[in-house]
Amino acid sequence: MVEVQGNPVKRFVVKQFLPLGFCVAVVFALTFPTPGNALYQFKVNGWKLVTTINMALIFFIFGITLETSELKEAMKGYKVLLLAIIHILFVTGLTGFIFIRMDFKPMEFGYGLAIFACVPTSLSSGVALVIQGYGNAALALLMTVTTNILGIFISPLVVKLILSSAIKDIKVDALDLVVKLGVSIIIPLIIGKGVREVWAPALRFAKKYKVPLYLVNQFQIVMIVWQTLSHSRYELLKQKFYDVLFAIMGAIGQHFFFLLLAILIAWVAPFLGMRMQDAERKAYIIMCAQKSLPTAAVIISYLPPGPSGDHNEHSKSAEVATGSKGLGDLGLVAIPCIVFYVMQVFIDAFLANGWASKYEKGQALQDKYAAQLAQLEKLDPDAPSLITPSGFSETEPITCGSVNNASRVPLDVQVNVQEVSDKSRLLGDVAEQSDCETVSKRIVAS
Repeated sequence: MVEVQGNPVKRFVVKQFLPLGFCVAVVFALTFPTPGNALYQFKVNGWKLVTTINMALIFFIFGITLETSELKEAMKGYKVLLLAIIHILFVTGLTGFIFIRMDFKPMEFGYGLAIFACVPTSLSSGVALVIQGYGNAALALLMTVTTNILGIFISPLVVKLILSSAIKDIKVDALDLVVKLGVSIIIPLIIGKGVREVWAPALRFAKKYKVPLYLVNQFQIVMIVWQTLSHSRYELLKQKFYDVLFAIMGAIGQHFFFLLLAILIAWVAPFLGMRMQDAERKAYIIMCAQKSLPTAAVIISYLPPGPSGDHNEHSKSAEVATGSKGLGDLGLVAIPCIVFYVMQVFIDAFLANGWASKYEKGQALQDKYAAQLAQLEKLDPDAPSLITPSGFSETEPITCGSVNNASRVPLDVQVNVQEVSDKSRLLGDVAEQSDCETVSKRIVAS
């Protein structure tokens, strides 16, 4: 998350730059689509040049701002990381079979949701929301890096598998997609990270201009959305309102489905021997529910287009001539992806704010206890601290919330244990451990 100093308007614009940018992009695309459409269709040797440049800039900036120390710290949670990789690239990816079979009209909307299920997690918004919710930001960042690199090789294969199940004779060149994603993602990422590590001025530049780099990164995503919508403006306006509304609700429902799936797996994981700390669980839930719009846009832009709509006689003759079917209008395919991306920011921000509120209330409660203990020490600084109460051993551990131990603790201390239990539910495992020490000290002092 980028911290911004200055007036409230500036902070608001920076924090809400992406949704504001999307609103501007939609207005320009629908009212004046010619420039965006021209950029979208500008190709050099089969490469959509402007889209590739947008994507490369996103990952170059991602690489030049990527701190190695954070990634090393995150490796401590490697088990959660491995589970997240499987979840993001395979579990949610295979749910594409569900969405591609849904009765969307036009069918491009269903293709879009199916493709979006296959791509890696989001680049910046997910990590920012994990930080906002007091989750493990380093682990979230490592999930982003690993899934976006591995996704270069895995996502095209999963996309081809899912599309082939619904579109007969579709030709998806998975190897070509891997090459294009590699050029758009992995090469700029390596260059950005390499420049940061070997050239000191680049490191200073990345730290000094973190906010402008963040905005440039977000602007590239807005550019991709603007070009895509401009290209599909005519087809989009032809659609019936309730069909578009159904696609929007489908995209929102897909994100809620991914959230519930992530919450369920995070809840089940400890029963399978993979205990997650509270901060790790937050990172897992957010990152496994989010998807990367730039990666989806690049994949869609290089998939075979085809006749859109209901396949009239002209469309059918075109299919016969080419010998295969395409996805229809690729801009329509991208629309549910854009909706999903926008809504995941708002929905997950609500979730992160709830976590933050809970955490901050717990911290306030912890500060309250700390202040009271400090006052007690000032009132009686000479009180003995190593007196063992009757019925206790000096080396016997006391577990907070334990029924067996609670039954052996004096009544006034049991009240304190209950207060600690309430507090532990707010703060999680770390607070529980510190509060156990507090209760132990109170028992010793008694």
